[in-house]
Amino acid sequence: MFDPALKTLESSAAMSQEEADSYRQDFVGHLCQTVPGIKENVVVDAAGCYLKTAEGRILLDMISGIAVSNLGHCHPEVVKAVQDQVARFSHIDVYGRFTLPPQVEIARRLASVTPGNLDVAFLTSTGTEATEGALKLARKYTGRPGFVAFRNSFHGRTLGSLSVTWKEEWRKPFEPLLGPVRFVPFDDLEAAAQAIGDDIAAVIVEPIQGEGGVRIPSDGFLPGLRELCTKSGALMICDEVQGGMGRSGRWFSCQNWDVTPDVITVAKAFGGGLPLGAFISTAEIFSTFLDPPLSHLTTFGGNPVSCAAAVAAFDVIQGQGLVERAATMGEYLREGLGEVRRSRPETVTEVRGLGLWCAFDVQPAELAQPLVNEMARQGVVVGSMLNSAGTIRVAPPLVVRRDQIDQFLHILESSLAALPS
Repeated sequence: MFDPALKTLESSAAMSQEEADSYRQDFVGHLCQTVPGIKENVVVDAAGCYLKTAEGRILLDMISGIAVSNLGHCHPEVVKAVQDQVARFSHIDVYGRFTLPPQVEIARRLASVTPGNLDVAFLTSTGTEATEGALKLARKYTGRPGFVAFRNSFHGRTLGSLSVTWKEEWRKPFEPLLGPVRFVPFDDLEAAAQAIGDDIAAVIVEPIQGEGGVRIPSDGFLPGLRELCTKSGALMICDEVQGGMGRSGRWFSCQNWDVTPDVITVAKAFGGGLPLGAFISTAEIFSTFLDPPLSHLTTFGGNPVSCAAAVAAFDVIQGQGLVERAATMGEYLREGLGEVRRSRPETVTEVRGLGLWCAFDVQPAELAQPLVNEMARQGVVVGSMLNSAGTIRVAPPLVVRRDQIDQFLHILESSLAALPS
């Protein structure tokens, strides 16, 4: 099948070995490293579902920058929107004296697809900033100090969002953190009921756990959690940073269970590839930020260029029916992964997912990273999980085609065969 994005990359310039090596060395020398080692690939170009490296290799991107590039790379509508907005203005006091049309346009669009009466957004730059804002909002509105979160959760790396992120080895070096926080097992309503006391400002939950391994709860969990929060007076915060903007086959993953939380957080794919996040609630809940005025502010949140990119991305997703397409293409992807599992049951032990948000487990768990590396060597980018050893993440752009899924599945089979038994 002719692919103009692939054709563009094939004809674009690569990079000399000397220049590529210089970038690799200076990346290590001048950028803070939190993972040791020199990065193998230097990216020089990207288009559609593909990346191009300095050596001219073209890789199929089946992770979308961790669920960011829902339209693939350099979608022409997003590129045009960014260029047009930069030519007008790129930064104005975003929470001050001015009404900025790009902010209003994306807020209108969000309000048109959010559940219930969640029609007010506070725009941020990132997902962790959206989490911080949501936690502050819950404390301010309820007057309570505590939070309930779930084991294997991931909500961010700043002090507040880290406080409700499960993995102790990440939290401990930065303690004391925000508290009290009670962690309970995911998909366990009884444990949640015992944890939600009258000191709890909010329960924060990923409707589908992302870094926990794309874990999908039982059908009664989220509706039951909604009921517990309503009875206790605690707010329900749904973290849709990874699962929002159509990834699960609905605009927000909580909509798969017809649940309306009190607050939704979004980021990643929301900005169309540019930094943009938001926490979304009702006008009544947000009114607490008026007393005193300036209770919560940001300098760059809702940057006009990011908002313009978000508007363009939203309109493409909606206009091309990509939310619905994510559901049908996700079924095709999981069917293919299921075939791989049936052919290699001793290695691929489980396949999970909803929409174009999938994961599969390998045994032994130590096989995951070598498999990721081998697939990259053979031309496909996937990723492992932060909170689920032995799990491989597959989250392609929502525009991915069947032939590209077939290419991914073929390379998965080939990579599994190439690994030592």
